[in-house]
Amino acid sequence: MRCLITDEIWAVLGPMVEDCRSKLGPEPELPGRMFFEAVLYRARTGIPWRDLPAEFGAWDAVYNRLRRRIHSGRLEKLFERMAERAECEDARRLMIDSTVVRAHQHAAGVGRERGGPRRRRSAGRAAASPRR
Repeated sequence: MRCLITDEIWAVLGPMVEDCRSKLGPEPELPGRMFFEAVLYRARTGIPWRDLPAEFGAWDAVYNRLRRRIHSGRLEKLFERMAERAECEDARRLMIDSTVVRAHQHAAGVGRERGGPRRRRSAGRAAASPRR
């Protein structure tokens, strides 16, 4: 498996992750570096959470850990700390550039406006049902 977080990147990112870590609860089985590798792997490949490789541990543990970090604000705190550091200049550019997301071509279709004409039932279907 190809990893994205190099030793040089983790030397800068690791202490920031530790500062933003929750002091409550037991120590997670998956180390912080592998947790972020799992999140990056899923973002890079676009696979469903259930298809996360076994090297990252249980998929639901990674998912729940990410959701807890998001809802508690710890992930945002980490991004803010990364933005403050000069060593994270490339990551800051990556986060800005990755905010552009294209919609699927069918997502741009025109829908029926309110009060506009409605589609009529086909004549064959109406003729098949006898009136009483």
